[in-house]
Amino acid sequence: MRGRIMTSAASAGLERVTRRAGPAVYASALAAIACFVLPATSAVAACEPADAALVGAYAGTEAKTTPSLQLSQDGSFRMRDVPMPGMDVAGCWQRSEQTVVLVERAPDSENGIKRMLPPPLTETDLEKVRGDGIGTLQEAVDAGLLPMGRWWAHRSRRPGETVRLKVYEPRYGLAVGDAKGMLRMADGRVVEQSTVQGSDGEFEFDGLPADAAVKAIGVRFPEQPDTPRWLTVDGPTKLLYLIEFDAQATGAAEGGVMTLTLQADRSLISDYPDATHFKRAP
Repeated sequence: MRGRIMTSAASAGLERVTRRAGPAVYASALAAIACFVLPATSAVAACEPADAALVGAYAGTEAKTTPSLQLSQDGSFRMRDVPMPGMDVAGCWQRSEQTVVLVERAPDSENGIKRMLPPPLTETDLEKVRGDGIGTLQEAVDAGLLPMGRWWAHRSRRPGETVRLKVYEPRYGLAVGDAKGMLRMADGRVVEQSTVQGSDGEFEFDGLPADAAVKAIGVRFPEQPDTPRWLTVDGPTKLLYLIEFDAQATGAAEGGVMTLTLQADRSLISDYPDATHFKRAP
């Protein structure tokens, strides 16, 4: 049997796991991994305190779009509903005389990547699908009634089982491209793989020793092949690791920078893309 993990480019960022067993195709959505578009509680690392006089909420005044902007004292910002409802941009901001510069950064990443862990399946999930021939979580997953990704991400690897890695960009659905996935084992050995043929950002590590213990996940992005990025993982080796990447940090996209001009009434006007006027919210 071969598992395949696929990332949708839809705005919801829905993760989908498909399992093929002979002629049968079982598909289920990882609803718990949906909408990983910058959670409102995430802090942006490496920001410096900014001008307290400009801290606050701002509302866009354009007729076609209504983005909002929040400037925080810790130097972080969040712009919502840009360029479409439900899409957020976050990062750091600083004032220089009559100019405010926003620099986009992904939150909570370590060296441009971070591990995402969906909630485990529970008996409550099983009760929703329990029926003839379905009495355990494993049976429900095998039948495609419960998300395989949520099962694999929490299930410890047994001797002979394949370790899978899925690398994806959650905000815009950018392709991973010709990246390399890497596992660093407990003995220091590094195993490197190319993506599964026909997939994007999916890696399978077959033939690992029975006692193999993964201690770190690495990704070598095609835009920066000489800069492998590593993320330490703890606990027993899992069947699936889900890794998000920051497109700006890894070179997959140009760094997002927006310049705002401070007006006499303390409102802000952007220089791109359409001179959006942000006025202080009441």
